[in-house]
Amino acid sequence: MPLVDQRDVLTAFVERFATRRAAPAVGPVGVAVAPAWSAGALWEVLDARRSLRSFDAHQVVAAELSAVLARALTTHRAQWPERPPTDLTVLLAAYRVTGLPAGWYTVGPDGGFGRVAGAPDLPDPAEPYDDAPAVLAFGGDLAGAVRRADHAGHADLLVRAAMLAHGCWLTAIAAGFGGCLRGRALGASTAALHAVRPGTRHLLSLTLGHPGPAPGRELAPGSAAPAGPGGAAEAGSGDGAAAAR
Repeated sequence: MPLVDQRDVLTAFVERFATRRAAPAVGPVGVAVAPAWSAGALWEVLDARRSLRSFDAHQVVAAELSAVLARALTTHRAQWPERPPTDLTVLLAAYRVTGLPAGWYTVGPDGGFGRVAGAPDLPDPAEPYDDAPAVLAFGGDLAGAVRRADHAGHADLLVRAAMLAHGCWLTAIAAGFGGCLRGRALGASTAALHAVRPGTRHLLSLTLGHPGPAPGRELAPGSAAPAGPGGAAEAGSGDGAAAAR
């Protein structure tokens, strides 16, 4: 059976789909909005949606991270309007975040950060988190979910936690960050979550930072550095290529 290059197949699909689209919509000022579909744009989106396990030395700016989280949390609440907002807890493990001393922080509905009192020391990020400058820990009360809706409550909580983490990841990518979802639960993260809301368990994590060179790769001399979250090129940054999930 001959092998087929998936890029050729998907590119052909995008080109055929674009030719069959309805007439362009009219924008708010009465100007026709041109179709945005193109094979190149699609591959750029798909290429960006890959796990990043290599970060450069730049710190994450707290205000930029807060804006990312505010947008992701707002979207998540709109997707699940009937679920209690306190069902899931999000903590930030700040290792190298400009504007925040290293430590554990709660993430509020507006993306704001509050220091967690009584939290344990941060775990060493090198092994579980690829030395990422910022890590989000997502937790939930599994026992409470089971009491409310038996096994369906357990499954519902896990699905929503995964969707929230994935939404934060995609929103961060759109803002110029990179990261990787991690399903490993850590005792230190559960202890930090328990300090905020007793009974909460660590479910999964999301590492975040600025893309660095992939392991075994270096930027070619004279090559351009990628743009950071603010749009400006960052010296010393990698090319953003990351290990595939």
